[in-house]
Amino acid sequence: MLAPAISFAALDADTLLKSLARPAPAVTPFVEVRYSKLLEQPIVVKGQLEYHEDGTLVRAVKDPFQERTEIQGETVTIARVGKSPRKFSLKRAPELRSMLGGFSAVLGGGRADLEKDFNIGATGEPAAWKLALTPKSAQVGKYVRDIVIEGAKNEPRCIIVTQPDDGSSLMLVGKATESKLPTPLARDWLINFCAKG
Repeated sequence: MLAPAISFAALDADTLLKSLARPAPAVTPFVEVRYSKLLEQPIVVKGQLEYHEDGTLVRAVKDPFQERTEIQGETVTIARVGKSPRKFSLKRAPELRSMLGGFSAVLGGGRADLEKDFNIGATGEPAAWKLALTPKSAQVGKYVRDIVIEGAKNEPRCIIVTQPDDGSSLMLVGKATESKLPTPLARDWLINFCAKG
């Protein structure tokens, strides 16, 4: 995604959100690492995120398998190579609706839309900032403890989704995906990388 040329001297949520806004259509690579108490090793998938002019969000996984998740309006479509596409309504998954709404609002740069579903906190400085989104809904809170976006200047580096049981998904985006990841892939290393680059 191309970042707009916006600078900010003092960190505040409004200015930060405006600097993160991306004109549609926008595409950015991602590397997602999922940690769970049920897994001996984290799951790592790579692909790209797409944000279309009509508001459609797409998560296209390319490695180690091929899968395309498309969210358009109230409908989620998941298509994997060799299998029939699956569709379901966002009404069946309010926690997913809230998360996707959060990502969409961040891309759109709108604080008002974000505040419908999240408490917002911005900390740090332009060279290393953190935007924390905490769900207002107790129902969503059963699935998502918080969503944290970290980066520098007007470039997000990581999107971290943490669950109440301490499971988490750490997604490197944009230029951060070019970094070489260590083996074994420890969560503490990734958390430090997201914070400092």
